[in-house]
Amino acid sequence: MKLLADTHFNRSPSLNRICFMTCVLLLGACATGTQRLELQGSFPVPLIAKSPVNLGIHLDDTLTTFSHKETVEKKGSWEVSLGPSQRELFANLATGVFQNYRFVDGLAADAPLDGVLKPSIAEVQFALPSQTRSDYYEVWIRYDFMLYDRAGTKVGQWKLPAYGKASKNNYGSKSNGLQAAAMAACRDAMAFFSINFAREPVVQQWIAAGKPLMPPPPAGSDGGTSPTAAPAATPAATPSTGADPQPAATPDPGNIQGSTQGSPT
Repeated sequence: MKLLADTHFNRSPSLNRICFMTCVLLLGACATGTQRLELQGSFPVPLIAKSPVNLGIHLDDTLTTFSHKETVEKKGSWEVSLGPSQRELFANLATGVFQNYRFVDGLAADAPLDGVLKPSIAEVQFALPSQTRSDYYEVWIRYDFMLYDRAGTKVGQWKLPAYGKASKNNYGSKSNGLQAAAMAACRDAMAFFSINFAREPVVQQWIAAGKPLMPPPPAGSDGGTSPTAAPAATPAATPSTGADPQPAATPDPGNIQGSTQGSPT
């Protein structure tokens, strides 16, 4: 027993240093490893006058599996999973904003639906209190929305920014504080959409025109918003015959111009 005790307590200094550094590295890896967050909580149904539309909502896999990853210097890596909560978010949003809705698998839909709305998350940013020297976790989300007619032709699109924050004084951990800020940003997006949907120029024009089917995009185009009809070309001059000149053909006024920017008010 004495021999064993001596062997245990009289290790070389170099071995002790190696053990100490190994523990430090392991603790550092635990402290700076990836912290994964998934939104928790519920989304309210907006209480607002409903827009006179029946829309399909198409949530593709890119949206429903969306996850934002970011590495913060000296704070490790973070992964915020937003995708799994999007179906509940848009179900409650559509319940409050549209006359009727249902989730659809593609960009085309049959009557009685008037068209299809396809949301996507274009960008996410976040900041920790240590980065901004404040008391708040902050999250910014930018959604893109595309509106299609029943045939799947794009009517137009617009962007929607959202912001959320949560005080570090109300949460015991960074993960809980950042998760709360992300939830606040999603709820802000719902409120902003509810107020501004019917005010978006592309939506206003489409509804005012009777929610028509749009002209298909020209062959070889990227399927973007239908352009305004080009004015008729001026005919070459011809010798005067004494008859009154005929007016050029009038462009079709039925085209609806899409908006590329939301109209926050």
